[in-house]
Amino acid sequence: MEKDKMKIAFVVGEFPVVSETFIINQIADLEERGIKVETFYFKRGKLKNISRRYFEKRMDAKASSLEMPNNFFKRFFLAISKFFHIFFFRPSLILKIFNFKKYGRNAFSLKLLFWTEPFLGKEFDLVHCHFGPIANKFLIIKEILGLNVKMVTTFYGYDVSHIFAVKPVDYYDRLKKECSLFFVMSNNMKERIVARGFDESRVEVLPVSIDVVSYPYQERNKGADEPLKIISVGRFTEKKGFDDLLRALAILKKRGNDFECHLVGGGELEDELKKMTHDLGIEGEVKYEGYMPVEEVINYFLKMHLFVQPSKTAKDGDME
Repeated sequence: MEKDKMKIAFVVGEFPVVSETFIINQIADLEERGIKVETFYFKRGKLKNISRRYFEKRMDAKASSLEMPNNFFKRFFLAISKFFHIFFFRPSLILKIFNFKKYGRNAFSLKLLFWTEPFLGKEFDLVHCHFGPIANKFLIIKEILGLNVKMVTTFYGYDVSHIFAVKPVDYYDRLKKECSLFFVMSNNMKERIVARGFDESRVEVLPVSIDVVSYPYQERNKGADEPLKIISVGRFTEKKGFDDLLRALAILKKRGNDFECHLVGGGELEDELKKMTHDLGIEGEVKYEGYMPVEEVINYFLKMHLFVQPSKTAKDGDME
């Protein structure tokens, strides 16, 4: 490693994830600016439909797993090597990792072995945690290893909406004290977390953006006999509002409008949305395209007349 290069650790939940191309782009953009990035993830993601930048930058070679196998025998077998690595490298950590009184189930399950061992012997100028619950997990790692490193946390949506409805009021208390900076997606999100006790001076609005150059401009002209081509992209979750979009499309059809709508994505509500499409009588107009790499999505945009991105607050409080 070049000593003069800034080194950042990204701590994420699942990696890579097709719906979180923004994390892949952040890593790639930082590396192109001469910053070294190593990623630590709690769950290994699937490679299907992942952005080509992940492969071009060989992000798999610069990523470490913190994942603990569910299978007890596999977990126990892997834990042995991690135990001895820690024991010979920093034996004083063993008592902290197995502090059952303080860490409870995380210690009993051997999870802390898997969380801490990949960080041994590594130094970073900054740790960037993506999503609030992931930052809370890193605080445990930071405490056990005694890491003296600044950390920043980016909130994206559910972690400062739904979380407040299901977690105790002190859920982020330690993070509020130890995290140097928080990034949020909007002024509204900033107002909401400041109202929850976050230091306003340490909260910055930094929306996930796009590289405009990657989206080539093309003038759209709809022919007189051509249907209006609509595209919407996202995960099929309640807060994305695809059900509202389908209802709106049904109204368009009833009014005699000629259109076709392409839904790019997937998720837990896919079957429900497809049934709704059938019940509303718009199966002929709505096409489910599934997930696709972001590069293919961009090419798909060029064939469309209109991009629609609905959004709403889910019943459980989850919102963007």
